[in-house]
Amino acid sequence: MGRFLRRLHGPSEDGTTLIELLVAMAVLSVVLTMVMFVLVGMEKTYGQESDRTLTNNNARLAVEELDREIRSGNVLYDPAAENDAAHDVYSGMSLRIYTQSNANSRPGFRCVQWRITSAGLLQTRNWWTDWRNSPSTLVAPWRMVADHVVNRSVSPQVTAFSLDTSDPSYGGRIVKIVIVVNQHPGQQQDVTVQSSVEGRNTTFGYPNNACADIPPY
Repeated sequence: MGRFLRRLHGPSEDGTTLIELLVAMAVLSVVLTMVMFVLVGMEKTYGQESDRTLTNNNARLAVEELDREIRSGNVLYDPAAENDAAHDVYSGMSLRIYTQSNANSRPGFRCVQWRITSAGLLQTRNWWTDWRNSPSTLVAPWRMVADHVVNRSVSPQVTAFSLDTSDPSYGGRIVKIVIVVNQHPGQQQDVTVQSSVEGRNTTFGYPNNACADIPPY
């Protein structure tokens, strides 16, 4: 009788009930959902920061290139007078200079032009002043310097290039640069990179119309 009672009250060999299984699955589903939300949020944040860093770096590299060219510039054309809408050239969104930058790798004085296109690209090209002798070899094609530039698409528009004439002692040789970029407009804040660069003293030896003859676009 005692042995029978011990077997009767021993450990239960019953399995998990359906209700217990459903409850466990529900709890597990909630936990997995929370984990997925956290992972998706982290991935989204990382992607945004990565895009922002990439865009910021592109803008800074573009301004550095502009800085180098302008500092070697002998003739600076007023960006406010640049206007050729048929070829995506707009006042304050395009810059043209006569420069001797990169004289070793790109020997001789060149005309260099930048523009911000309607597609948000900052592009540049250069040409020899005697380009008409051989347009195919003396005029470089447009090259992209930076993308996702939103100077033209923000409201109000942000002037990218302008001559600073506030100090007469500089003779209008200071170019103000403001490049605004955004990898995902409307989803994250704009990144603005600014610089003021002084060109060479152009009082002697350089014709003011050195780059007035513009090659076809």
